[in-house]
Amino acid sequence: MSFTEAVKQFPSRNDLYNYMHHYLWHIAPKEILQHRRYFSQDMRGFGEDAFHAMWWTIFREFKPKLVLEIGVYRGQVCSLWGLISKLNGFKCEVHGISPFSPAGDHVSNYLANLDYLEDTLESHRKFHLLEPNFMSYYSTDKKAIDYIRCHKWDLIYIDGNHDYDVVLSDYLHCKDSLAKGGILVIDDSSLYTDYIPPSFSFAGHIGPSRVVENFAMKELDFIGAVGHNNVFMNKNGN
Repeated sequence: MSFTEAVKQFPSRNDLYNYMHHYLWHIAPKEILQHRRYFSQDMRGFGEDAFHAMWWTIFREFKPKLVLEIGVYRGQVCSLWGLISKLNGFKCEVHGISPFSPAGDHVSNYLANLDYLEDTLESHRKFHLLEPNFMSYYSTDKKAIDYIRCHKWDLIYIDGNHDYDVVLSDYLHCKDSLAKGGILVIDDSSLYTDYIPPSFSFAGHIGPSRVVENFAMKELDFIGAVGHNNVFMNKNGN
């Protein structure tokens, strides 16, 4: 099933999450499962198994050509995007904005003494992927904002700083920079929904969840959610 077909088949957030979890382990190509296993080791990545299946179904359905991740960490998601597009034979230009440092926020702490940029590039080399277009800035820096706003993105994933004012800034700039039909996914943002996380999942953080409840749900078209990832579409364009 495509992502939208899965949402129709499983309208309950919990049922859709269970389906995506099952999908990774029993339906998705072995390369996608191997990628998840690699990033599950040695604190290479966070997220949950179901999210790999979510990205697989979204990318296969919408085939985004110009994509942006805010908050790269060690490259799990942006390398997954490259892998999915490679396996499905379509071109996807991957961009990322991240400080590539252990800078955290009020809910997150990261590894010190790690060259985050080189580590991320090494993971791309491991999977024989093209090097993404990275900017080593905080998403609130002027150069990062200008970079976001000078494109019309087919897909953006907001997964950076979790503090409310930063998430809101990311959301506002990204929303205005989506192409018509563009997809916006906001991580850690399902606290104020009816999602009941299983023991190995969680519903999100306050900052992203408030932005989803107060802004995204009112300004964009909600098309589905997998766990604490909420997926929106800009159907009208800007």
